[in-house]
Amino acid sequence: MRSIGVAVGLLVVLVLLPGCGRKGPPLVARPPQGGRSVVIRNVRVFDAPHAALTGGLHDVVVRDGRIAAVGARGAQAQGIPELDGKGGTLLPGLVDVHTHTSGSAYRPDHVGLPDVEGNLAAYLYAGVTTALDLGGLTPDVFREREDVASGGTLGPHLYIAGPIFTAPGGHPVEVFDKFFPWYLRWYVIPRATREVADPADGRAAVRALVGDRPDILKLAIDAGTGEVPCLAPDVVAAIVETGHAAGIRSIAHVGSNAEALTALRAGVDALAHAPWRDELTDETVALLASRHVPVVPTLAIWDLLAADRVSAGDFLPIERAVASEDLMSALLSPAPAEDDGTRALRKLAADGHAARQRNVAKLRAAGVTLLAGSDACNPGDLPGGSFHLELAKLVAAGLTPGEALRAATWTNAHFLAGDTADFGEIAVGKRADLVLVAGDPTARIDDLGHIADVVLDGMVLVRRGSRE
Repeated sequence: MRSIGVAVGLLVVLVLLPGCGRKGPPLVARPPQGGRSVVIRNVRVFDAPHAALTGGLHDVVVRDGRIAAVGARGAQAQGIPELDGKGGTLLPGLVDVHTHTSGSAYRPDHVGLPDVEGNLAAYLYAGVTTALDLGGLTPDVFREREDVASGGTLGPHLYIAGPIFTAPGGHPVEVFDKFFPWYLRWYVIPRATREVADPADGRAAVRALVGDRPDILKLAIDAGTGEVPCLAPDVVAAIVETGHAAGIRSIAHVGSNAEALTALRAGVDALAHAPWRDELTDETVALLASRHVPVVPTLAIWDLLAADRVSAGDFLPIERAVASEDLMSALLSPAPAEDDGTRALRKLAADGHAARQRNVAKLRAAGVTLLAGSDACNPGDLPGGSFHLELAKLVAAGLTPGEALRAATWTNAHFLAGDTADFGEIAVGKRADLVLVAGDPTARIDDLGHIADVVLDGMVLVRRGSRE
């Protein structure tokens, strides 16, 4: 009987591997002719570096996947298909720098099979043309990056961290221990994380990962409710230093001001979360500013953890558009009874709301670079759609709509690819990743959800299956 149980467990593991989930009609598809040239006429152009619209209406010419011209209306471009922007706003493709592309937006109590291709399509549908995955099964997530790059799977351009470096039993291992049966824990934990106990373990784990070419290293430094093991400062420093020696930057998931200081003193290159449990001190803000360390606030994910959304009207239209009927039904169904640990975590998230907003205001005032990331796919955090929610939360915390849009395009692009980034801006020579929206999102951030067209590498994607 035991051998039967093991066989069934392994079968379930195989079914749950990324890419094996249920798939409905795709939200996006390549154009039938596959063309990568187009003239987009009569549009207001978002000047991402300056976080504002350029004056008047323009034509934007795209040839072979690159922006060839941005100028006054009437541009000559014979033989190229035309798209009438009808006075809408043309923005660079959105860039989400905190995603988990092989995750699931279902609640943990729901048996939902991950659908990587569906997640990637949802990002594109919502205008996200580049994404940084900050934690996925290894080596699967690196193969996903290559499959998208080769054209085998339609999705946004991907940057990949791979596994999350954490203490033995640390975050997110404690989540897997809580919600996964033994056979999933056996499979997922060693692939989704690197549990390191001391500096030597940390250095060895980084060196073993280098061959997969991670774009960044993700560290989890978060004690949560106080019962979760956390990476020691010397281990954090060993991971960061070894990564730097290999030319790889690091980003640290932090939950508190103290954990942010640990990360900064170890030399991390960016912070994921602002943090989420308490307020940054002036010392920490000053250190972030002096060292030019950017921060990804991720406001929405913690608000989603703190309180369930109880009706479809609690979701943005673009979120409803990317969610299947089954997912929406599951998210709106009554939640099961919570244990003490879950209640404590949700209370921490709720109690930290005001501190998170003050953190954004402090960081903005100090000139710290703010990046934009959704932390999708987590429960209730929808791929692509919830990035729009995150931008709305940033605006509510004090950014102007233009500043939020700049963070989601030009600033994020420069964080990922440096000053030579060929995306994140509408300028000659840049990659033609573009989003055309009705209205003016620099005045009303909600207008960003009124997407008319998404252009990826010069292809005007076919968007279908909208439930907006």
